[in-house]
Amino acid sequence: MYESDEERLARGIKKGISGKKWLIDLIAVVVLLLLVGGSFIAMVPNGTVGVKDRMGVVTDDILSPGFNLKDPLVTVHELNTQTQQIEYKEITGTLTSEGLEIKLDASVLWHLNATKAPDIYRTVRGEYLDTKLTPAFMGSLRAEIKKYTAEDIYTSKSTEIQTDVEEQLKSELGSSGIIIERVWLRGIYLPTELQTAIKTKQQKQQEAQQMQFTIQQSKQEAERLVIEAKGIAESNSIKGASVTDTLVSWEFVQAIKNNPNVIYVPMGGSGGSTLLNLPVPN
Repeated sequence: MYESDEERLARGIKKGISGKKWLIDLIAVVVLLLLVGGSFIAMVPNGTVGVKDRMGVVTDDILSPGFNLKDPLVTVHELNTQTQQIEYKEITGTLTSEGLEIKLDASVLWHLNATKAPDIYRTVRGEYLDTKLTPAFMGSLRAEIKKYTAEDIYTSKSTEIQTDVEEQLKSELGSSGIIIERVWLRGIYLPTELQTAIKTKQQKQQEAQQMQFTIQQSKQEAERLVIEAKGIAESNSIKGASVTDTLVSWEFVQAIKNNPNVIYVPMGGSGGSTLLNLPVPN
């Protein structure tokens, strides 16, 4: 049967429409499968844990990093468990024991306890860093600074303050899931006049210590000389007490006995003696 051009065109259009409909149906099925299948899958990035929220109810079990299957009605919220550092620049409103205001730079190294992630998500509104960590740090820092004078903080107590603040934060925040690793006081800034006064005082103290050291050395040397002189005097006293006429004569004879030109001649029974010088032979 002969087919006209109009019929062939109509049949081609019909086939084209049918083919497009099939492709659209296929795409719709794939999208539906992805949507439905995706609701059963949770991909948790490395360095985070997934907190499961099922229509407003947060469960205590967490999803580990990687591929996880889940209930389609569960929404997964990711919380970072990596070590993080927060820096505080030029902290103000910090008073010393004299009431002087100082400025500080500080930083805190911390991470989230993965097992406490559901509690953090359940109990803390907003960003837990601002709600938990920062207020606790500022409170502890200001309480510790107030224990010391500006001079103590500037010269010797910064390390002690740093350690005390770190221990307080560990105790206060550990139970809520924030693990404090380190606290650093990176800079302490005092008014220029106060810094100059402290440095001048330190220099004078060092000079006084040096002078005290010199005096102590001189005193010790004088004491040594006195002890040495006493020792010599006592030695001479002992020697003098032991010297007799007989000993003197004996020592004298021993001293001249090798001289051929001198003859020692005892005189009588009184113990006297005389020396005779013999002529030196030609």
